[in-house]
Amino acid sequence: MPAHIFIDNSNMLGGATRFAATAEPQVPWQAIRLYFRNFAQLIEAGHTVHTRVLGGSLPPGNDALWDHARNQGYDTSLLQKIETNDGRLIEQGVDEILHLKIANLLLDLNAPQTLILGTGDGNLSDFQTSFEQQVRRALKRGWEVEIWSWSEQLSGKFSAINVNGRWPRINTLDEFYESITFVKGGEWSLPGGTRAIADRIVTPLRIGG
Repeated sequence: MPAHIFIDNSNMLGGATRFAATAEPQVPWQAIRLYFRNFAQLIEAGHTVHTRVLGGSLPPGNDALWDHARNQGYDTSLLQKIETNDGRLIEQGVDEILHLKIANLLLDLNAPQTLILGTGDGNLSDFQTSFEQQVRRALKRGWEVEIWSWSEQLSGKFSAINVNGRWPRINTLDEFYESITFVKGGEWSLPGGTRAIADRIVTPLRIGG
């Protein structure tokens, strides 16, 4: 069955840093990186992938991730972050682009197909679109749906979805933390001073026991 993957990079990285706060409390969140090679291998396992989309913002802060994603055939939908009145850089429009691409795919292709989402975001965007809506539409059209998310990042809206007795399959990333993230060592400027952090490499990815 053809599979179509859409990944919300900010949500995946945000979940990884939240998990790291407990798993590696000595490591500042700025040093946590997603190891895309293993991450993609994990969510693609067992599927015949026809569509690969990774959404995020520039500057991404991890050029190696984007380069590897492109080499793996991912369409990297990137937008420039915008500056708020208080000087912060925030994303704008990334989720909406992913929502639109999913909706177009649902219109263009007939079941059986599989939609795979790398996100736990169940919120409505500024333009009143959401990943939850796309999941419901996919199930209504006879698609299979898989969701990959960190448990702390997963919206309860996804587990509550039931469309004519059909549910999305929800997978959590927590058990794969050391295989899909690494620590970028170096001197990190933190509140109260600078801290030296050692590299941590990934452990081998083991799927299905």
